[in-house]
Amino acid sequence: MMKTMKTMLISLFALLLLAVQAQAQRQPLAVLVVGVDNWMFGDVLAHIVGEELKRGNSNLVSVTREKFVQNKLKALRRATGWINCCELREWANAQGLAQVCLVEAKKGVGGNANAPFSFANAEQKYSAQVIDVAGNRSSCAAAFDFKRSGGGEMAPAELTRVAWEVVGRLQSSGCQVAERIKCFAGEPTMVFVPGGWYEMGLNDKRGMLSNKQRTVGVSDFWIGKYEVTQAEWYAVMGSYTSTFNKKAGAKHKGADKPMVYVSYDDITKPTTGFLAKLNEKAGITDAAKKYRLPTEAEWEYAASGGSVTPKFCSGGCDYSGSDSLSAVGWYKDNSGDAPHPIGQLAANELGIYDMSGNVSEWCSTWFSDDLPADNSFNPPGPATGTSRLLRGGNWLCDGDWDYYPLSHCRVDVRFAHYPDDGNYAYGIRVVLP
Repeated sequence: MMKTMKTMLISLFALLLLAVQAQAQRQPLAVLVVGVDNWMFGDVLAHIVGEELKRGNSNLVSVTREKFVQNKLKALRRATGWINCCELREWANAQGLAQVCLVEAKKGVGGNANAPFSFANAEQKYSAQVIDVAGNRSSCAAAFDFKRSGGGEMAPAELTRVAWEVVGRLQSSGCQVAERIKCFAGEPTMVFVPGGWYEMGLNDKRGMLSNKQRTVGVSDFWIGKYEVTQAEWYAVMGSYTSTFNKKAGAKHKGADKPMVYVSYDDITKPTTGFLAKLNEKAGITDAAKKYRLPTEAEWEYAASGGSVTPKFCSGGCDYSGSDSLSAVGWYKDNSGDAPHPIGQLAANELGIYDMSGNVSEWCSTWFSDDLPADNSFNPPGPATGTSRLLRGGNWLCDGDWDYYPLSHCRVDVRFAHYPDDGNYAYGIRVVLP
């Protein structure tokens, strides 16, 4: 009898321990719906989405809905057209939430493009993202258009269709993943790059100087999904560089085109440069977490697809994401002698655009004649120098021109320029630790 009681107590203790562990592993989820014209519909939509998302993850606890926060975010969106997800993340962290699913109902599409959002619209636009609070990233994001089958207020069946569409998009393989949460509208979109080791430099596949290759390792980091645009530069700085104002012609200008006529010094000046202003505007004060330029090793690693198995070419691609430059980069033959808006051609394996062609990108590394030492990890490059490295080529790359030869657009080719001089083909891509 005593033995049985002892066994029962041990079993009960074990069950209690498991229950405590399970509770500790739970991931509280909040689903917030903003932008709708009827808060009751929004609340129902939040509940349906939350319950369906829980089906795929038994650790998720009951959905919470905070109307004050919904209204606050709704007001922010009315004023700016954009929701500050950093504020949302801070609220979620204070609530002890691990995840937030934000569903935004937006203006009608098609013939109703200029109409305010209403559930009565025949065509509606939605976006949804799941925010990993601790990781400060969107773990999944999707957008879609919804066409109604009838008029008037949305019936329960249609509302359920919207909810299922949200859930289906968030659970599909087509979701965009691992983008860092932005703290203001002009902040660059960032992609997470898992660290690893790779062969840096020219390789045998290209039939050139394989003895110059080095095995190099880098830590995890974030990198700009796109080159910094002129709109993003202006949002941070409030003005363009004096060189841009003096020299940029009509073919160089465009809100979605990369920022050009920008020197290394314009980017890195301690208090007045682009990076200093970007970190200030994003509220990043920890020096170890600030935006910066990539090292040469980080740039080539990301351009080569990082540790992701190559999808588009075997043995490594000549260009970032392809052996065909025209598929991934703007250069002499297809650029029309001008930089192009970001993200119009194919991305590489990591979902990064324009790392071959369009504009050359400044790196933080001083130029030297040789690559980092073999088996080095996070090599910073030389301590001093006269020129800073640029990578990726630009819209002028041409097989017949020595100054910007076609080879400059390859992921493994190095070139450099004086840090105080920017021109029509030099731009910027940022990274975070």
